[in-house]
Amino acid sequence: MSKTRTQKAALNTLTAAISEIVALVCGLILPRMILANYGSAYNGITTSATQFLSAVSILTVGVSGTTRVALYRSLADGDIKKSSAIVRSTEIYMRKIGLILLVYIVGLSILYPIFVQTGYEWLDVAVLVAAAGIGTFGQYFFGTAYTAFLSANQSVYIYNIFLIATVLANTVISAVLIKLGCSIQIVKLSSAFVYFLRPLMQSLYVSKRFKIDKRCKPDNSALALRRDVMAHSLANIVHDNTDMVVLTLFCNVKIVSVYTVYNLVMHALKKTQGVFTSGTEAIFGNMWVKGEADKIKKALGYYEFIVGVLVSTIFATSFIVILPFISLYTKGVNDVEYVLPTYALVISLAQAWFCLRAPYLTLVQGVGHYKQTKTGAYFEAGINLITSVILVQFIGIVGVAVGTLIANVFRTVQYAWYIDRSIAPRGMKVFIFKVVWAIANAAVSYFIAAPVVREYAHLSWQNWILCSFFSIAVCAVITLASSLIFFRSDLTGVIGIAKNMIKKKIRPKKA
Repeated sequence: MSKTRTQKAALNTLTAAISEIVALVCGLILPRMILANYGSAYNGITTSATQFLSAVSILTVGVSGTTRVALYRSLADGDIKKSSAIVRSTEIYMRKIGLILLVYIVGLSILYPIFVQTGYEWLDVAVLVAAAGIGTFGQYFFGTAYTAFLSANQSVYIYNIFLIATVLANTVISAVLIKLGCSIQIVKLSSAFVYFLRPLMQSLYVSKRFKIDKRCKPDNSALALRRDVMAHSLANIVHDNTDMVVLTLFCNVKIVSVYTVYNLVMHALKKTQGVFTSGTEAIFGNMWVKGEADKIKKALGYYEFIVGVLVSTIFATSFIVILPFISLYTKGVNDVEYVLPTYALVISLAQAWFCLRAPYLTLVQGVGHYKQTKTGAYFEAGINLITSVILVQFIGIVGVAVGTLIANVFRTVQYAWYIDRSIAPRGMKVFIFKVVWAIANAAVSYFIAAPVVREYAHLSWQNWILCSFFSIAVCAVITLASSLIFFRSDLTGVIGIAKNMIKKKIRPKKA
């Protein structure tokens, strides 16, 4: 029996929630163990090398997005032959890129230890760089085409299950090796092997589960939109990697380590929001190819409300508890200062604005309007890069955060403006009011909860956990109360959808 959009959304949300909990817990355990056992420099080297390896993604830009857009129609029509041809075309292209990546990994492994000051032997650093690239190679060579298929088919839950297993296995294996006193090189090589296996096993399962014909003639027209999607992806690569690259070039690997620890928290928060919006692009894409314009507008309103609630709660809580968390997390690591209040504020604001764009970004991608919105992507990347390079000279790591904040505000407003003009006209006042509402919720929550947290959270992990729950509760109550006043209909609608998802999950219809 095939699953409905609602049932798939429920599975996607459930597995995404489990995945993020696992990733959050494991993501806190391993970096802390690496910091404590190997120092900040090794942590900075690994993260920095990973960012440089991501440069190869320039060759893949546009592929996943184009594949998903092409698949929305064939999947809506139930045409598995057409879907197989699209997947096959993507797989062939990505395997060529995988071979190029392999050459790049070798070259970077040789050159990175020469040009980046690390204080460690060439061979030690070269092995770390190579280990960082192995998992990426596996994803390109085996995984991208099938991950795109799962996303377009609203079956992200399958990807999530494989990811959960991988993260757990990697954490257990790495923790055991660290406890046994193995070198950081052995630890990272073991991780690379685990992450290499995931896309391989996923591709085999998806091919069999959905009866994808791997011998069919590839449909090369499926990648026709790649240049337009590429424009977005290139801009996103520049935007996403600006902070790391600027800090690596203008500061040192210890400052990169500081960035990494804060980014660990920010990344987890963004992923937490993604739990509740997993698979939404595919839903919008399915509605678009079926011509369900009214449903798109209604879904967008609900999506905006959900994101506003999450941003109000998650990022207000983040700024309230992040400094005592950083203090406890880096306790005993004294080779660089980690507790930076100004940076914590600016990066929290920057990532909150990034998350506020989610409804508009997702809708644009779902309907395939990449060409129409690529200019904004260029401006975002340019604003971030130029501002960060200038400001890092004067205010260090805070400068790159300011650059990210300005760029994120610009791009979020630009997306909302385009949606209002071209896809779901409602008036910009809807966007403005919801943003102001989310910011006001966060501000009120901060002034209520912050005094208590500042007093007790830094004393112990137990205190920090209790203060975190207290902060979440305060933020949730403030947001819920304001929702009842300003967005009662959205709140009622979202609750109704949630109830429907639960009912269909518990009592599925018989075939």
